[in-house]
Amino acid sequence: MLNYHQVQLITRLVLACLALFLVTACSTVPNNSPATVMSTGSQANKANVTLGDVIVQSAKLQMGVPYKFGGNSPKEGFDCSGLASYSYRLNGISIPRSTSDQFKSGQHIDRNQLSAGDLLFFRTMGQSVSHVGIYIDNDTFIHAPNSRKNVQIDSLDNTYYKKRYLGARRYW
Repeated sequence: MLNYHQVQLITRLVLACLALFLVTACSTVPNNSPATVMSTGSQANKANVTLGDVIVQSAKLQMGVPYKFGGNSPKEGFDCSGLASYSYRLNGISIPRSTSDQFKSGQHIDRNQLSAGDLLFFRTMGQSVSHVGIYIDNDTFIHAPNSRKNVQIDSLDNTYYKKRYLGARRYW
């Protein structure tokens, strides 16, 4: 059985291989195009993979991990804000741990301006923000829904989430 640090190392290696693959196999941008510098300070590859895309890939690697209230690692499981903070932290960005604090910080993003890696917030309980997911694309997002489900992908077009959507934030 792999320990937590081995899982982290494997996750980073998989992400590095994915980035290398995208650079070598999917590039369609001419060599003379200007380089895009991501907020981590590294140069984006020619396939225009963004920091948000890498955050999404980090979250997707957690698909199937069980929900655990207060959880913020693959070893112990994730709650919704734990998955978000873990996926960001793997990519060098520190965000608040709780859903309400995540909603209070970051840059407000209009729904028609969403891009990969943006955090989506919902009111699923009570009168205030209570759930967060990571936007992928085409109105889909990844999240740790509840104690009966594992980390999974859902749609913003789902009536349940559409009625409860509160807004989005960006952290880079």
